Amino acid sequence: MVSYKETLLKTIIWRTIATIITVLTGWVVTGNYKFGLAIGGIEVIIKMVSYFIFERFWGKVLKK
Repeated sequence: MVSYKETLLKTIIWRTIATIITVLTGWVVTGNYKFGLAIGGIEVIIKMVSYFIFERFWGKVLKK
């Protein structure tokens, strides 16, 4: 099983990339960079926690 540290590092790197994409998309679609930042700020917290939980669960499923 992958360690908590590796899971956390992978989570942070992926969320950084994905959040940049979300912020840019929100900005392009609305023309308002503040709106893009607001969406990105909310999204990063919710999805980082969700991804970490999923990774830990997935590791346990594969271990069985």
